[in-house]
Amino acid sequence: MQLFNSLSQQIETFVARNDEVKLSVCGVTPYDTAHLGHAFVFATFDILVRYLRSQGLRVVYVENVTDIDDPLFERARELGNISWDQLAQQETERFVREMHAINVVMPDHFVRASEQLSTMFSLIKRLLQSGNAYLNDGWIYFDVRSDAQFARLAFASGLMGYNQLLESANMNGNNPRDPRKRDPLDFLLWRGAVADEPAWPSPWGPGRPGWHIECSATATRFLGPQIDIHGGGADLIFPHHSCEIAQTEYATGIRPCVRYWMHVGLVKLGGTKMSKSLGNLIVVHKLLKTYSADAIRLLLAGHHYRQAWEFAITDMENAQRLTDQIAEAARGDVSLGTPSVDSLTGWTKQAFLNALENDLDTPRAVRVLGNLAQACLSSLVPDNEMPVARLHIRSMAEFLGLRLGKASE
Repeated sequence: MQLFNSLSQQIETFVARNDEVKLSVCGVTPYDTAHLGHAFVFATFDILVRYLRSQGLRVVYVENVTDIDDPLFERARELGNISWDQLAQQETERFVREMHAINVVMPDHFVRASEQLSTMFSLIKRLLQSGNAYLNDGWIYFDVRSDAQFARLAFASGLMGYNQLLESANMNGNNPRDPRKRDPLDFLLWRGAVADEPAWPSPWGPGRPGWHIECSATATRFLGPQIDIHGGGADLIFPHHSCEIAQTEYATGIRPCVRYWMHVGLVKLGGTKMSKSLGNLIVVHKLLKTYSADAIRLLLAGHHYRQAWEFAITDMENAQRLTDQIAEAARGDVSLGTPSVDSLTGWTKQAFLNALENDLDTPRAVRVLGNLAQACLSSLVPDNEMPVARLHIRSMAEFLGLRLGKASE
C-alpha cells in the first residue's frame, strides 16, 4: 500500500511489522456536537482500518477523547446548568452514537484523557530529568530550544520560521506573554491550578495537563513508544503533532515515535473551515434527518482524504442518488463464483482495490463501484455474471462503510 507521509511529504510504501499495525488518531474535544469535518476524519481512518484488516493485518486502533481542555470548561461555564464532566460525558456519548449511525467502527481503545494522568506524570518526569522540560511555580513547560528539530513536521508541511510558528501556536491556545516561560513558544506540559477550573493532584501540586501531553500518554500507554500510523485533521500538524513528536521522543528515547503521519483535509462551509468554535457547522445528526448514512459515507469518500473541500448540498443529493443506485444493484441472489479476469466484474474489483492501495484514493474507488452498479442496472453485465457482480458490489460497499440496507444483512 502506498501512503503519503506528512513528515517526508512523499508517497511511501507502507510496510507493516510482524503483521501488526499500531494506529493512533486524535479524537474530539467533547463540548459540542460532531460535524462533517469530524466525520471526514474518522470515516477516512475507518476505511483504512477495514482495508488493512482485509489484508490479514492485526490493527490495534487507539483514539483519544480530549476531555481536559479549555473549550470544554468554557462551554460548561457558558451553559451554567451542567458541570464540565457531565458535558464531556454527554457529548462523548452523542459523538459515539453519531459515528455508529454512519457505520464508523469504534477503535480498540477509546480513551479519555482524564483516565491517563498517571501516564502523563511518568512522561513529564522523564522530560524534567532529561532537561527538556522545566518547572516554574507549579507550571511545567517543554523547552523548545532543547530540541534542534522541534517543529520538523510543521517545517515539512511548509510552515517556516519562528514568527510563523509562534503565530500558529498563538491561534491554538498558546500564551506568548506567560511570564513563567523561557521562550514564548515553550508549550505547557502541566498547568498549575487556576481559580474556577478543575484541578487534579500531581507530584508538582494541583493543576491539569497541557493539551499535547494527553495524546502522547494515550498513544504510548496502549501502543508503546513507536507507532506505525498517527493521524488526525490537517489543522493538528502544528502545534499539536509537532509538540507531540518532541515530547514523546525525548520522554521515550525512541525515534521516530511515528513511522507514517496521515493528515486529513479540512471541510469548509462558506469558504471557512468547519469548526465548533466558529459555529459554521453541518452536523451529522441533522443530515441524517434527510439523507441516509450510506449517502453521507459516499459524500465523504468522494473526496480524497488529503484534500480540503467545500460542502455543497448538491453534492449531498448526488451522493444519495448514487447510494440508491448501488443499493438497487446489490439486491438479489449472490454467488461465490469467481469471474474471469477479463470480465467487467473481475477487473472492477481489482481496480477498486488498486484505488485504495494508492494512498487511499476513495474518489476513484467510489467511481469504480458506481460504474459497476450502473452497468448492472443497465444490463451491461451478463445474466450469468450478475450474482457474482452483486457479491462484489456488496464487498466493495463494505470497504467504504456502506450498509446497503437489506442487501448487506
